[in-house]
Amino acid sequence: MPARRTIPRARLAVSCRESEWERIREIAFRRGQTINEYIVAAALTADPAPAAPTLALSGDEQRRLLETVERLADGMLAEAGRDRGAIARLRETVELLLGETLANMDRRGRGEEILPLLTETFGEDHGASLERWFRKWMERHRPSPRD
Repeated sequence: MPARRTIPRARLAVSCRESEWERIREIAFRRGQTINEYIVAAALTADPAPAAPTLALSGDEQRRLLETVERLADGMLAEAGRDRGAIARLRETVELLLGETLANMDRRGRGEEILPLLTETFGEDHGASLERWFRKWMERHRPSPRD
C-alpha cells in the first residue's frame, strides 16, 4: 500500500479575552463551522488595508441637512405648545431604550464592545460621553437584591 501523503500545516496560537472567544465560538457555530474553519476564513477574507471611509454628504449638504433638522425641531417644539412634557417623555423613552440595550450587552459579557460601538456610531467625543452616561445610568438602574 502506498504511503499516505500529508499536507504540511502551520499552527497558530491565538490570545483573546474570554468574551471574545465566546463570541468567536457563537459565530462559528451559527455558520456551521469549526472554530478553526471560521478563523481561517475570516483571516483570508479580511481586507488588510480597508479604504478610508468617505463622507456620504459634502460639507454643504451636511449644513443644509442640519438646518432642516433644526427647523423641524423648532416646528415640533412650537407644535407641542405648552405640553413640553411630550418632548421630555420622548427623551426618557429613548434613554431607557439605549440604556436597556447597552445593559443587555453588558450582562451578556459584551461590555468591552460598548465604547467602540458608541464611538463608531456617534463619533469619538460623543461616544465617550455616552459611555460615561451609560455607566452612571447603570448605577441608578441596578436591580435591588430582592429582584
